[in-house]
Amino acid sequence: MVKVVDQVTEPKRKRFNKNKKKAWRKKADITEVEERLEEQRREERYGGPLEERKDSEMMFVDLGDGEGEASQADQENEAEFTLEYTVDEVPGSAGEVKLKPRKVKLKTPKLKSHQFINGLPGAKPPHKPRKKQGTLTVAMKKKKELQSKDPKQIKKRKEAVKQMLGDLQRKTKRPKSVISSKYTTDLWEEGADEVTQECKKKGLEESFIGSISDYYRRQRRMKPIKVPKIRHVPTSKLDPVSIPHAGASYNPSHQSHQKLLLRAVKQEEKRLKKIRKIEKATIKMFPTIDKAPTAKSWLTEMSEGLPKAYEEEEETEEPAEDCEEQENEENLDQQQNGEQNEETLPLQQNGEQGEQQAMNSKTVVVSNDSVTVSSKPITERKTKKVRRKEKRQKLQKLKKLKEKEDRIRSSNIYKLKTYQKEIASEEMEEQKRSASRRAHKEQLKFMPRRLANMKFEEEEIPVNLGDELADSLRTVVPAVELLEERFKNMQRRNLLEPRLKHKLKRKYKPKVVLKRGHREELAKMEKMEFSD
Repeated sequence: MVKVVDQVTEPKRKRFNKNKKKAWRKKADITEVEERLEEQRREERYGGPLEERKDSEMMFVDLGDGEGEASQADQENEAEFTLEYTVDEVPGSAGEVKLKPRKVKLKTPKLKSHQFINGLPGAKPPHKPRKKQGTLTVAMKKKKELQSKDPKQIKKRKEAVKQMLGDLQRKTKRPKSVISSKYTTDLWEEGADEVTQECKKKGLEESFIGSISDYYRRQRRMKPIKVPKIRHVPTSKLDPVSIPHAGASYNPSHQSHQKLLLRAVKQEEKRLKKIRKIEKATIKMFPTIDKAPTAKSWLTEMSEGLPKAYEEEEETEEPAEDCEEQENEENLDQQQNGEQNEETLPLQQNGEQGEQQAMNSKTVVVSNDSVTVSSKPITERKTKKVRRKEKRQKLQKLKKLKEKEDRIRSSNIYKLKTYQKEIASEEMEEQKRSASRRAHKEQLKFMPRRLANMKFEEEEIPVNLGDELADSLRTVVPAVELLEERFKNMQRRNLLEPRLKHKLKRKYKPKVVLKRGHREELAKMEKMEFSD
């Protein structure tokens, strides 16, 4: 059975929580608001809402098809797109062209692509236009009328006009000095900037001008970068391209060739001397295998100074003789001891007396529990007379010392010549030392400096022996590689630091792993070998 529905019920509107901003943005329906805003924008494009527009804006009087001469307003608007003259005649035989002015100016349609530049017709301006220069309000007019009558204001206005005219002339016209100048002045010279010149005009002290201009240029970021003092000082006085020795020529003289050989020999001797020094401190310090100590030699060396076997046998054969000698020695000792005891008795008595005197010199303090003995002797208190005497003696001693110093100082006046000689000799020595220092400093400019951990090492002198000299230029072989020679030259002139070729060192041992496919192939090959 089918039910017939007469009325269509509206679907129930979904209800959402509107207590959070998320629901406001997602669930709210704003289509009505957007439509209303779109309608307002459309009305603004067509000149605003109809309620606010005038009848003259919406209606106009039709005066015909617009044939004939164009209206004055249209001519003013379309002045840019009119052609004033056209060629009416073809040039004649004389080659002259007559131009005839048109009565009616041609119209050119406006471009549709630029129709929105001038704004929509009837649309109100988005902001209030500024007043044109020269327009005066009623209040301003009244104010000017009052000022025109006041003589002080007239004088001020004249001065202001004069100043304005002077400024205009200064801007438009350059002075003759600038035009005719040959630009001989240095712009970067100290005191050439505007700030220093203005300070000088105002009569400021020169000590302040430098700091003021420096501050101004630093704040405006006009100050040039400070170049270091050693920027243009050469690192070395050696020539960039050194001239080779005469003995290195392809056809040298005997004398120059021998000199170069001697230099090469000395360099080689120096190198070998260094090697020998290292060997002496390392390899030659320890014995070779032939001269190395053995177990037998070590035993003999360690047993040096100990009694040997035959000496022990001799000692065992004569024990009786030793016993008799010991008895005789004992008897003699007893007799000597008796004599010594008799001599020591008076000495002991003297010692006891000395101890008693020492005890008298010490102070003994007895208390209930303990007895303390101090090493300080008992001293009597000094009287005033004794103290006055000591003070007098001390003052006399100080007075004598002072008199002696004064005597020596006064006698030094007669030693002026000796002092002058000493001063002159010291000055001479100082001058010699400073001269030697300067000479050493000058000499260092021709030598390579220590720029890194490594020292600069001179390259080997390229020299050919007498048999190796070439017969002609065709058979000459270059003795030095050019790049290496240039590199060494730059190191010698302190432009590059001495360096060695970097060697990569692995911190870990590389792991060797066979690929799975290779492993299977190797296993097959091994099986084949076993089967054979």
